[in-house]
Amino acid sequence: MKIANKIFLISCLSLGIAYAIPPSGMAGAGRYGYTGGYNQGYGQSAQQPSLRNVSSEIFLYDIGLGLSYYRYAEPGVMHISGPMFNLFASLGYVRDLFRFQMDLTYDTHVGANAYDGGIQDGHGNVTPYKTKSTDWYISGATKFGLTLFDKKEMFFVYTGLGYRFLRNHLEDKPGIKASYYRYQGYLYLPIGMSGEIPVNPQLSLISALEYRILLFGHNTSTLTDVGYNKDVFFKQSIGYGGRLSMGIRYYILPTYSIKINAYWDFWSIDASDIVSATSADGIVGNFVEPKNHTNVFGLTLGFSF
Repeated sequence: MKIANKIFLISCLSLGIAYAIPPSGMAGAGRYGYTGGYNQGYGQSAQQPSLRNVSSEIFLYDIGLGLSYYRYAEPGVMHISGPMFNLFASLGYVRDLFRFQMDLTYDTHVGANAYDGGIQDGHGNVTPYKTKSTDWYISGATKFGLTLFDKKEMFFVYTGLGYRFLRNHLEDKPGIKASYYRYQGYLYLPIGMSGEIPVNPQLSLISALEYRILLFGHNTSTLTDVGYNKDVFFKQSIGYGGRLSMGIRYYILPTYSIKINAYWDFWSIDASDIVSATSADGIVGNFVEPKNHTNVFGLTLGFSF
């Protein structure tokens, strides 16, 4: 089993135990009610029901921004790394024990991403090459699952469907024409859980785990930009990814809060099929999207209402 899978299994077990056992002094009834809306009911007595009314429904909204360090690597071939800026938004709907959620994130370079790899000629010779890289990606996911409310504590277990699209382009150095666009898309199945454990009426600990199974991956390299007879399209079918986040949530008002999260987001994708293309001087080349790994470490600031 790969190391990332082991980390996720251990984390899932630990997180499940943490949410199953309430913090000291918080077992049973308390003062953190979810009766008429998200985190409403501060100051309720211990005799009031601990669970929200089964006929209630709640809408959850999250928006925010963040900074991250991005690294994409094709082992033995090249890597791209640098700081990224991101924006995110989320809409959730809760009714009874069920929750539906839609997430959207956008990440973009800030002008400092660097490519470290090489240029390959039609005969297979590689010359070391370094330059700047312009990268951005957008991710969207729908999630559906069971959510449990016990006063202020919340536990959400879900699956769904997600898609991530990335665009990459290198900057040509003076006198060199070697760059082309790369478009990369992953359709995936997310399986995850998230939760909140209150520390006091204003502060909670929050965390989330998500494992992603690649359903279909596709890549396009616009080799016509560098003199080949066609652009090449690759398919990738084996891979996985995930996300681990931990942070704090501070309630400004009963229905408004600020969230600070640190996270690790990763992908590991196997090599694609092989595709041929012919250069301007008639040399036929065989191309492949190599096995690759993506790791993103970041910090986000969010606002919930």
